[in-house]
Amino acid sequence: MQPNQAQPTPRAKIWCVIYTDAEHECFEIRTMALEKDEPVTLYHKEYSSGTALGDFLAADLSVWEQLRPKVAEAVQSINEGRYLRKSLNAIFYCTLYWLNQSAFFAPFAATLQRLQITQGAGDPLSLDACNAQMDYYRDLQVYFRSLVDQVFSASESEDVANRYFSLQHRFGDTSYPSFAFESVKYLPMTQGISGLYPYDQFLEEDERRDERTIITEVLETEDPAAFSEFLLYRYLQENLHLRKCKYCGRLFATHGHTKLEYCDRLIENSTKTCREMGSLRLYEARKMEDPAIREYKRSYKTHNARIRYGLMSREEFTAWSMEARAKRDACSAGELPLDDFVAWLNSDKPEK
Repeated sequence: MQPNQAQPTPRAKIWCVIYTDAEHECFEIRTMALEKDEPVTLYHKEYSSGTALGDFLAADLSVWEQLRPKVAEAVQSINEGRYLRKSLNAIFYCTLYWLNQSAFFAPFAATLQRLQITQGAGDPLSLDACNAQMDYYRDLQVYFRSLVDQVFSASESEDVANRYFSLQHRFGDTSYPSFAFESVKYLPMTQGISGLYPYDQFLEEDERRDERTIITEVLETEDPAAFSEFLLYRYLQENLHLRKCKYCGRLFATHGHTKLEYCDRLIENSTKTCREMGSLRLYEARKMEDPAIREYKRSYKTHNARIRYGLMSREEFTAWSMEARAKRDACSAGELPLDDFVAWLNSDKPEK
């Protein structure tokens, strides 16, 4: 499964696992080990509740139209017995792309990787199942956007399950179906770790220190519809309310009455989360409400520009900024009138 490295190979089947609690949602892709008749975890990812749905609704499904010709070329090469390693890797990288978009695509990723089982059995490969699933996801995006508007954006005092079933009663089961799962079990499952296993790298020992076991409802399935319906069912069961993050614009879950406005997703190419950056933004905004800080920043830019124009030396600027910060802090503390502080900031303006 992982290019250029030893890895478990899908055996007779490959399927998805999903389980949640009130605050977390966990997704896995599993296959059967070659050596023993037991499951092997190929992918394990866990998020704060609502993350996978928010990421799914933000995903650009049109990318499949760009990737499909490359995957189709790889499929044709495999069917003709050419470039097997290169072609299987092309399918693998497509798998990774969709998993990185959202764990909602775990069934689709499993279908892509199931091509490796088909190839190993000597049967011709086809993208029919992948194309059908992507058509399903297009409809699913529309459906879940409607559910967010009609159900999960309810006021925090409302119970979202009651809201869902009242709409079901009003409009029938077509738009708001009841739930029935054949393969749901109560099992002990692991939380507190998150990695891609052979899709990425095996977890180091120190990454497992928060590992814990919970007993919860677990769905094992190959069906993307059952996968998404189970997640919807669990969102209703946990009474999750969804709101849009003010930093990244994606949905995240809230519990009860809360003033949270930012999710805990990592910002791309950053070690900070939306919540951390949101707090920083709020801190900076509040600072700018202080007139002393606002006047100091204005004057700082003016004096810094004088260095570039040769009107002030770097040493003079450093001395000025130290005194300006001291007066700024005194003004913020009410020890120096604002008018006096502004007059001092403007006292060294060059004569025209």
